[in-house]
Amino acid sequence: MPNGGSDCCLTCNFNKAVQEMGYPHPQDQKEKFIILSHCTLRDVNITIPVWTYCRNNHAYDDTLPLAKIESEEPIGWIYSMGIDGYRRIPWHGKIAPKIYTPSVCTICGRKTDKGITVIHSGMEVGFCTNRHYIDWWKTKHDDPEISSDGHDTPEEYYK
Repeated sequence: MPNGGSDCCLTCNFNKAVQEMGYPHPQDQKEKFIILSHCTLRDVNITIPVWTYCRNNHAYDDTLPLAKIESEEPIGWIYSMGIDGYRRIPWHGKIAPKIYTPSVCTICGRKTDKGITVIHSGMEVGFCTNRHYIDWWKTKHDDPEISSDGHDTPEEYYK
């Protein structure tokens, strides 16, 4: 299993799989680990623990020992890896965006086989880049700390 950084749900003490199997978990039990992955702090299933993040994980402060928990109240959003490199994108509440999926961008109409989709009000919504996903996300969530600035435009991403 690739490692998305030391601050992912793969290492988090709030992950039920870590609580039951420990970290590092036995390499021959990857499937069991993924099935058990559930955030006990936020009550949400974690389908890709190695590429899912939040600020409650210990590794946001590298001065803390692994077993120390920063806060038992949710801090900020859950994030996934986006489609342009190692840039993270926020979940839509408790709904994880799917990446590298066929989509038609809600913002610009671009069709791509490697886009982002998310379920909103029971319908799938598509995006061609992290930037367009975040621009849409900002219309649904009020958080001045999250911005699409610095994310590739479609012209940059699809050059």
